[in-house]
Amino acid sequence: MTAVYLGVALIGFLAFLTWEPKVKALVSFVLMMQFFDAAPNLLFGMYVWDYGAILMLITAIELFFRTPVQEPVKHGYLVALRIFLAWMTVCFLWSLLVYRYDVVHTIKNARYMVLGYFMTLVFIRLFAVQPGSFEFLMKWIYRLTFVLMPVVVLQFLARKQLLFGLVSEYEGALRDVPVFLPFCLLNFWIIGTKLLSSERLAAHEYVYASLVLATVALTFTRGIYIAVVFTAGLLVWTMFWNKTLKASSLVMVAGCAMLLLVGVVASGAAQRVAGRALSGLQLLSPPDSSIPGSRKDDTFNGRLGLAAERFSLVWERNPLIGYGFIHEDDVPSELRNSLKFGTALGGTAADPTAYSRSYAYSGNYVLGFYTADIAWADIVISTGWIGVVLLIILLATFASGHYLHGDRAHSMGYAVKTGLFLQIAMMVLLTFDGNNFYTAVHIPALLLAGYSLAGTRSAISRAPEIRARFTNILK
Repeated sequence: MTAVYLGVALIGFLAFLTWEPKVKALVSFVLMMQFFDAAPNLLFGMYVWDYGAILMLITAIELFFRTPVQEPVKHGYLVALRIFLAWMTVCFLWSLLVYRYDVVHTIKNARYMVLGYFMTLVFIRLFAVQPGSFEFLMKWIYRLTFVLMPVVVLQFLARKQLLFGLVSEYEGALRDVPVFLPFCLLNFWIIGTKLLSSERLAAHEYVYASLVLATVALTFTRGIYIAVVFTAGLLVWTMFWNKTLKASSLVMVAGCAMLLLVGVVASGAAQRVAGRALSGLQLLSPPDSSIPGSRKDDTFNGRLGLAAERFSLVWERNPLIGYGFIHEDDVPSELRNSLKFGTALGGTAADPTAYSRSYAYSGNYVLGFYTADIAWADIVISTGWIGVVLLIILLATFASGHYLHGDRAHSMGYAVKTGLFLQIAMMVLLTFDGNNFYTAVHIPALLLAGYSLAGTRSAISRAPEIRARFTNILK
């Protein structure tokens, strides 16, 4: 049977080599997306992300030997990205040559960040070598998510897990945070931009937007709820800033939102969704000091405490490099025992259930040095304070460039450009509630690369106009 699998894999690989670059990139990306949760993320004892990354690197080699058809537009955030990539390379080499970590463990731990951010340049090269590739990828991602979102809803209604992803039980219901949710929301912001600018929508876009709202609701995740609300507000502000917001459309959308709220209240999921939403809103308000013992009993304070502890440990160890790309299994016992914040480990790479088996007999949990709860803690561990600063500069350069150069039009239109910007902004917010920009970096990599297709209609910057507008606001 093993020989049959190897034969099929070999035939598939040979077929892969004959495909055009955009198809290679799509197949590689689907694997890096873990089959969009439609299949197990392990194949022959190896994560399918790794298969996808290998195929994407093969595609990259082909792309960098081809002559670009068009020259990509220069962006400040891409300069910051290259500096950040150079710094991660320094941290990687420091981990091997100075800290002398295990080579295999270091490569395994560094691959998500280093290869993930490098994928931005690979996608940009793809778009330059084969124009229309981004439209091709967006089309297929739209189709895949359109098919899979109803499965998320069906999963909730049937109370039976149908997808292979982050599915767990919450108050008797199944909650799912699908790996493809960022792309659902990307298309949601694109549709929202079209709607608020009075652009005509197709019937399937209304259906898609409704499915996105249902999928978001069924995550039962406060951080996602808060991020969606903030990003929706940012959408309105951005369109107002760009003078593309239509007041009549805004009133219509607000009315639809009220109708949707009534529908949620009437549904069976209303109590759970409302409970999580209200709990999330409480995080935004200060605790009531008039009530003795009043405090916010939530995981958000724990995330902040965890990040503060990791930043402090890195400052003591090496504020420039941090701990480098140290593997979880290589963390010294004295360091692990000193941790006050963290996520309980299930086991080691060799035995994934080693710790969890002992928890049934003892209350002594082994805390992980890394966490999936707040990305900044892991980023500072791996790249030090310098890495954190460089990433902040990258994101700030990207955000400021969007507002300072409002005359840039995306090749797929204003709505796509705005949607890409908003989804990246939302993912930045979720770095405080997840591991965005540390793992699954291939997702923001594609978004950043797609945004690079925003060309310049004129060489005149809007900075003078923006300063004048701020002056008028202050008056």
